Amino acid sequence: MDALALYTQGRYWEALLLAQQQARVQAVALSLLALGQVAEAQALLESWQPQESVAQAERLALLGFAAFRKGDPATYRRWALAAAQIVQTPLTLYHLGLSLPPADGLLALQAALDRCEGPPEEQARLAYALARTYRRLGCLTEALSYASRAVLQAPEQPHYRLEELTLLALAGEEPLPALERSLPPLLAHAAPGVRYYALWLSLLLQGMQGQESPELLEALLRQNSSPHQPYDLPLLVLLFKHRPSARPLLSRWLRAAAAGSSPDPLPQALQSLAQGLWHYPRPEARPLLEAALPTLQTEWAEEALRAAAHLAALEGAPLPEPYRRMAQALRPEARALFLPPELPPPATPYLRTLGAAHLEGFPALRPRSLELLTLLLAHPEGLSGEALARALYPAPNPQALKSELCRLRQQGFEVQPRPYRLCTPIEADFLKLQEALQHHRLAEALSLYQGPLLPRSQAPGIELLRNHLEEQLREAVLRQPDPEPLYRLTQRIPDDLVLWEALLERLPEPDPRRPAVRAWVRRLNAQYR
Repeated sequence: MDALALYTQGRYWEALLLAQQQARVQAVALSLLALGQVAEAQALLESWQPQESVAQAERLALLGFAAFRKGDPATYRRWALAAAQIVQTPLTLYHLGLSLPPADGLLALQAALDRCEGPPEEQARLAYALARTYRRLGCLTEALSYASRAVLQAPEQPHYRLEELTLLALAGEEPLPALERSLPPLLAHAAPGVRYYALWLSLLLQGMQGQESPELLEALLRQNSSPHQPYDLPLLVLLFKHRPSARPLLSRWLRAAAAGSSPDPLPQALQSLAQGLWHYPRPEARPLLEAALPTLQTEWAEEALRAAAHLAALEGAPLPEPYRRMAQALRPEARALFLPPELPPPATPYLRTLGAAHLEGFPALRPRSLELLTLLLAHPEGLSGEALARALYPAPNPQALKSELCRLRQQGFEVQPRPYRLCTPIEADFLKLQEALQHHRLAEALSLYQGPLLPRSQAPGIELLRNHLEEQLREAVLRQPDPEPLYRLTQRIPDDLVLWEALLERLPEPDPRRPAVRAWVRRLNAQYR
């Protein structure tokens, strides 16, 4: 009999005692997992037979997590899904979100945080999971926001602070020595996993500052007893490949990783990437990098950027989107860890407008100049001064238009009058999106669409172009019977109820995303009601 049944029968003290016992077992299991005592946590969970459905589901999720910690992600995913199908709690959705590929897990985690009304510790755990997931998707700004939220809500949790410090190292503005000064307490932590993460972060920070750290590398590799899960190898190769004192140790670790290859695709891809970086720039690097890229694109965007950047350098080609955008988000000290020195700058300036606004290859432009540039690119045939003024300003202002055109020319752009036409060659993401839709290349279009066109702009011509692009993309996706394009678009247009309802209708029953999609549909229905 579960606690709720006891309570309804008036057996209040028995109900309270049963609930406390179950909460105590779960708390002990979580503590053991945090300390790295996976076998002990697994034994405790296997001996625990809770009666309540919530406790049964959360026990199953924790057993799956213990399996993951022992190198079995497939079991983790299977049991996390089974737990979420029994009952959706913040803990079961947390583990479902982490066990799925990041683009799929993001949905479950957002739904969990949206409905979480528990204590700050529960909300912090979900914020931390979202930080990890956004980081794996290459969205470092969003990841840092959630990591900082987790630290504010649960400052005593070392993994939250380490995640925040790592993201600050990659995309923050704090001085690197200041980040290093935060590490000594974490390097002396009781949990082996925390000490290992802190060691890894020490290596990262010292490598970004050009410091030699072979003794730290030896300490790190000595602590990692699982060469069949080479999650750290690509970065270590980049940091120590050219340091003679560290090469024998790193070479031995690469051989050990190859000998104990995991059946899971992500460790295999990371191992291929590490081997490719080890051989770069020799010809044998290319097939290794090409083999690694497809899995990394869906599972770990940071390492996908490394693979794509080195492949582009081997081919003498510019870095493609969305990796160019990811590289732009990195702080200068971090960029060298991702981009090889041989990588050439883009041959043609590239204008990003979808989800953000930035022009590569020119000095920074004012928002109004970016709007004007976008309108000129959207109309290669040219626009009259009157039409351009109507498209740029809510109330046409020919004098302001002349001033803006003058600024654009002073920045180095060639603009011919009567009609106004841009003669400087520029590539733009929205133009590539239009071309992809025109030629029915939906996968390419979805990859290019990172959000609304110049989302902060209120220029009439930009709003018209923004709505037209979004509607074209929506129609193309809704015509497809395959739910995957629809799922990808919901991540970019999260408040479109029509898209979510169509996705719920097309997802098969066993699909692990259905619980989170259903929750999202309910949320939007309540919001629009």
